[in-house]
Amino acid sequence: MYAYVINLARSPERRVHITAELGKAKVDYEIVTGVDGRDLDLHDRATIDPSLFTRSSWPAGMAGCALSHLRVYQKIIAAGLDAALVLEDDVTLPSDLGGLASALVDHLAGPELVLLNYDSKDTCKMSREGAVDLPSSRLLALPIDVRQLGSSAAYLITRAAAKRMCESVLPVRVSPDDWWFFYREGALDRVRCVVPLPVTKSPKFESTIGLYGLGQGVKARLLEPLVRHKVPVLHQAISYRRQLIYRQMTKSEIVDTPFIEKPSRLQ
Repeated sequence: MYAYVINLARSPERRVHITAELGKAKVDYEIVTGVDGRDLDLHDRATIDPSLFTRSSWPAGMAGCALSHLRVYQKIIAAGLDAALVLEDDVTLPSDLGGLASALVDHLAGPELVLLNYDSKDTCKMSREGAVDLPSSRLLALPIDVRQLGSSAAYLITRAAAKRMCESVLPVRVSPDDWWFFYREGALDRVRCVVPLPVTKSPKFESTIGLYGLGQGVKARLLEPLVRHKVPVLHQAISYRRQLIYRQMTKSEIVDTPFIEKPSRLQ
C-alpha cells in the first residue's frame, strides 16, 4: 500500500515526525508539498468560492488544506493506483498500518473512502449492520450519521473516488473533511470507518489551519505568537489540553440504531 503524506514546506519538524512514523509502520510513501494558504489569492473565484468565508474562521488555511488534498488526488490518478493512503503530517501511526490498509482494499468497490482517523463533538456511532471484521479485532463499519464525522488526517481512498473528488473540490466551498458534502454531491458513493480508531493525531502539533484547542477570538490571537514559538510551559499545557480534546472527540461505539441517512450507494 502506498501513502501520500501532506507536509507544508515551512513545517520541517512535522516532516521529521511523520517520516519516523512511516518507518515504524513500514509503509512506502511520498511526501507531497502542501499548498500554503498564506500564499493564496483569496479573491480568485475559480479557486475559492466566497461561501467558504461564511463556513470557516480560517478560510486561507482551510483552502490551502483542501487544495493540498486535491493535489494528492491528482497524484493517485496519475500513478494509476487502485487505492492509496492519504495522511497529514501530525498523525501517529500503528505498526500494522500496511497490513490493515491491504486488508481494507479487499473490501473496497467503486468511489469510496475509509476513514482511519475521525472525530466528533459527540461519541461517533457506527452501525453493526454490514460491519466487516478486520485484523487486530477491528471492524470496517458505516457511520450512523456521516455528518457527525470530521478529520482528513488519515484515510484510504479509491482511484474512482479520487477522480470524482478532482471534479468536485474546485472552487473550494467546504473543508476537505466535509465528507457529508462530498457524499451528497456524488463525489463519494460510500464512507466507512475503521473501529477502533487506528490512527491518532499527535498532541505535540498545533493546527496549521487555526489554533485548534485555543478557540477563536481575542485569546487565540494573543496566544498565537507564544504557541508558534513553543514557549515551554505554555506549549506543554496546550499539548496536554489538546490531548484531552482529542480523547473526547475520538470516542466511538458500535450500535444497532437506524441510520440517519445511510452513507452508501453501494451494495
